[in-house]
This record gives sequence, C-alpha cells and structure tokens, in this order.
Amino acid sequence: MRPIPAYALLPMVAACVATMPARAEPEAPSQANNWTDLRAALAKCWTVPAGTDGSLLAYRFGLDKAGAIRGRPHIIARQLKGDAEAQRHYQEAADAALARCFPMPVTSAFGAILGESPLYLRFVNTPPTSAYQINSNITLFAPQ
Repeated sequence: MRPIPAYALLPMVAACVATMPARAEPEAPSQANNWTDLRAALAKCWTVPAGTDGSLLAYRFGLDKAGAIRGRPHIIARQLKGDAEAQRHYQEAADAALARCFPMPVTSAFGAILGESPLYLRFVNTPPTSAYQINSNITLFAPQ
C-alpha cells in the first residue's frame, strides 16, 4: 500500500478544523490563585491620571487569608511629578486602586500564602522596564 502524500490530507484537516467550535478567550479567574492572578487583578483596578508621567508610589501592607488588607498600607516611596493637582490625583488614583481591589477574592491555598507575606506594591507611571516581580514584590506600570 502506498503512503498518502501530506498535501492530499490538507482539505480533510481544513474541513475538520472549520467545523470545530470556536474557543472563547480565557476568563480572568474569579479568585486569585497565585501571584500572577493577583498582579493581573491589581492592574485592572488602577486608572492612571493624566499629567503624572514619571510618578511613582509604593506601598507595603499585609493581606489576610481572605484577601483583605490588614491594617493601613504604609507608603514606602513617593516620587510625584506634575503640578500639585496632578500629584494629588496620582495619590488618589493609587489609593482608589487599593480600595477597588481589596478585599480580593482568593483561593484558600493562596490565602494561606498571603497571610504570611508582606506585599510590596509599586504604581509606576513610566514605560515598563525590567522590575523585580517575584512573588509579593509587584510593580504595576502605566498602560502604554
């Protein structure tokens, strides 16, 4: 028996693929299960105000096992650019992101990790650069 040339199979493969149902884009998880999920959810909470290019605001805080902030977040670095109003808007936008995002729904497994880890979160309005993004060290760059 002679082997069938690959080009002869192409119409059959194309017909099979064409009848397959389309796959929807994966949805964001309803609960953060790891640091990547947490970063993605945080990025969606932040709206960067205009006129604040070059600004940076960094917080340190803890989360409980349910994904809620423990205590009050501490500002550990602040470099605000622009006029006084732009600086105020940047601070308010970062605070609002924390208020919108937390408490964040988390899985029980990830919640156990959160209860043991201080979170270092930086809101940075610069073009993305390589940043220390390991576990609870999170840098969110302004969307470009």
